[in-house]
Amino acid sequence: MAQLPDWRPLSGAAPSLPDAGGAGRVVVVVASEQAVAEGWAASAALDLARSWSRSGQRVILIDGALQQPTLHQAAGVPNREGLTDATLFGASVGRVSQAIDDGAFFLISAGTVVADTNTVVRSARWHRLSSGMAEAGVTVALYVRDGESGTAAFLGSASDIVVLAAKGERAPNAVRDLEPLVRAVTGPAVGAEKQGGAVEGARGPKPTTGGVGRMVGFVVVAAGGAAALGFLLVNLLGGG
Repeated sequence: MAQLPDWRPLSGAAPSLPDAGGAGRVVVVVASEQAVAEGWAASAALDLARSWSRSGQRVILIDGALQQPTLHQAAGVPNREGLTDATLFGASVGRVSQAIDDGAFFLISAGTVVADTNTVVRSARWHRLSSGMAEAGVTVALYVRDGESGTAAFLGSASDIVVLAAKGERAPNAVRDLEPLVRAVTGPAVGAEKQGGAVEGARGPKPTTGGVGRMVGFVVVAAGGAAALGFLLVNLLGGG
C-alpha cells in the first residue's frame, strides 16, 4: 500500500500541485471526522482556495458536503442555489457562483437539499461541470467530508486529493486505495483552530455575490483572454 505524505501544518501556503501544463484539475479536499468535529475544516478549505488563487491559479471552490454544508457559513454568504441546483435543476454555473474576496476566487455552495446526494454525483451535468472547468484551465477545489454519503463517488472525479486532518490522526477511510493521488495531509498547528491562527485568521475583504458577468470575466482573464473559455464555463450546464 502506498504511503500518505507526511503531515504538514497549514500555514498560509497551500500544498503545491503537479504541473498540469496549463490544464485545470479537480482537487478533492477531504475533511477528516476530527477536522470537522474541531470546527476548522471549512475554514481550512477556504484558506486552501485563497492560497491557490494567490499563486495564480483560477479557483472555484465547491461544497460537496451536501448532507451538512458549511462552506457558505465559513465564507459569510448564503446557501441559496448551488451545486445541486446546477446539476439537477438546470441552474447555470454563473447563477450559482458567488465571488469571494472581491472575486479572488468563486464559491459554489451546496444548494437545495436533496434526499439522495448520490444523484448529484451520478448526474451527467456534474461530469460536464467538472470536466468542462478543468478543460477551461480552472482548479476545481471540491470539499467533501469523510464518511458522508457521496464522498466516495466524488473522489472518482479527483485528479488530486488533499486531506484535512489533525496531526497524528488516522487517515480518512475515504482515501484508502487512493494514496497515490494524495498530494498533502495538512491542518492547523496545535491550538491554531482555537486561537484564530493560520486557518481562522485573515479572511480578507467581505465576500460578494457574483453573477454571470463576473464569472465570464473571471475565466476570460484567467485564461489569458480566451473568450471562448468564458463562454464555455458559463454555458456548461445551460439554462438558468
